[in-house]
Amino acid sequence: MSSIRNTATTQPCALVAQALAIYRSIAACHAHIANNSSSSANALTAALMLPCYQSSFRELALALTLEEERELRYALDEFRNSAA
Repeated sequence: MSSIRNTATTQPCALVAQALAIYRSIAACHAHIANNSSSSANALTAALMLPCYQSSFRELALALTLEEERELRYALDEFRNSAA
């Protein structure tokens, strides 16, 4: 089993919250890259961190149960709707 899940200490909603936090970081990276010039320290840092966040999100998403996936999808829909 993945190193992300330790069922003795991690509740399902905690995994979803962690995935949502990583997704917010991904969105912030995209925003920094889009809104800053290529020479900006924030844009460069975002460009370097983006693959790390994406990899962490993928790994965590693969470790979720079906119920957790549904909860994450609902939370992501809310996040996207609030950002629009």
